[in-house]
Amino acid sequence: MPKLTWTVLNGATDITSKVLSMTITQGREKYFDNYSGGSCTFTIDNTNDYAQNIVYGNVITATTDILNNEFTCYFWVQEIDFQDYPGNTGLPLATVTAVDWISRSGRVFANALVLPEEQCSVQFNEFAATEGGPLPADMLYQFTNEDDSVASASTYTGSVNNYLNLLAMTERGYISLRENILYFIQRSGVAAYPPIATTFGPTSSTVTIAYDTFDRIQNGLQFVNTATVSPEGLTEQTAVNTTSLTAYGPASYSVTTVDYTVEQALGNAQWVATNFSEPATLHFRISINDLSQNATALTSWMVQCWGAINPVNTISYQIPGGSLTWVQVLTEGFTINVTPAQTRFDLNLSPLQYYQFFILDDPVFGMLGGAGTIVYDQAVITYDQPGWVYNDTNADDTAARLGW
Repeated sequence: MPKLTWTVLNGATDITSKVLSMTITQGREKYFDNYSGGSCTFTIDNTNDYAQNIVYGNVITATTDILNNEFTCYFWVQEIDFQDYPGNTGLPLATVTAVDWISRSGRVFANALVLPEEQCSVQFNEFAATEGGPLPADMLYQFTNEDDSVASASTYTGSVNNYLNLLAMTERGYISLRENILYFIQRSGVAAYPPIATTFGPTSSTVTIAYDTFDRIQNGLQFVNTATVSPEGLTEQTAVNTTSLTAYGPASYSVTTVDYTVEQALGNAQWVATNFSEPATLHFRISINDLSQNATALTSWMVQCWGAINPVNTISYQIPGGSLTWVQVLTEGFTINVTPAQTRFDLNLSPLQYYQFFILDDPVFGMLGGAGTIVYDQAVITYDQPGWVYNDTNADDTAARLGW
């Protein structure tokens, strides 16, 4: 049976032998959720008050294999709960809570930070220490390209985390963490990643990670046919999917963004009302145990999924009475529970369609052979046969990423 080996560092000091259990939570549960931040919470043997060496702000590194590029993430100590044994006998414990980059950014304040009109990912770079921003120097930031939605110019006062979420709801991409680096992956970047080779499925093999629990969940609160986008400083924009509204009744959603024009904000709202208009659309939750896997598949998955920023996976499942179905998915968030006996992953997965901004034969986002305009980008794209034309003030690689 394969078994993951974890290492926990307090700064440069290996404290793995003291750790009795550990839980890591990161990401978000569903597509419409904010990125509120994650944590690494672990309980140690506190004999002789060992926890006195773990102090507020220390960097905690949790890794399965940092040298071979598997799961590695940094956390910063926020709180320690000492469970002293009555009478000073027995085993004293200490539970340490350390938070990740995103959670820590909620306690970093920007005061009148001047933000130029710029692509979302580029604008967020203004918060980096290297640009004179408020982020500490050990909180690094990287974006995958510069071709995405534009954020409006502003002078911002507030938490870094709040603005990060405004940009995320404007861009509709994906945020990933690796070590002490936050990666802002634009929606075009998400679509550009091919699925990793190791898949999820009901049984294990050399190329498949087996899940031991599988939930397919209908849209619920992610079912939307009336979407309102309120870009800061501009008039709110509402899009209604009349077909869905007539069939199922009203299901509303509203969000604040930093879209730089009302046209872009309307495109944002249209995308939501179009893509989430069916209540039966599924997202997924699965659980994985390291001991149940093929050793080759487990190693490959740890490197491909956790040692890189590619978020795209493939899952196969079979509904009662049905045949095997394959779906491309993205891991929105996860919880990892670590004990000396095993490691368990609980993953929340969205279908990749939530990030694909072209919908075949859709009247707003891709009607083949019809006339229309996509406005949800800095590009204004007219789509009609035999060819598309575009007008892009930032046209460095728009044509290339769309395959023109």
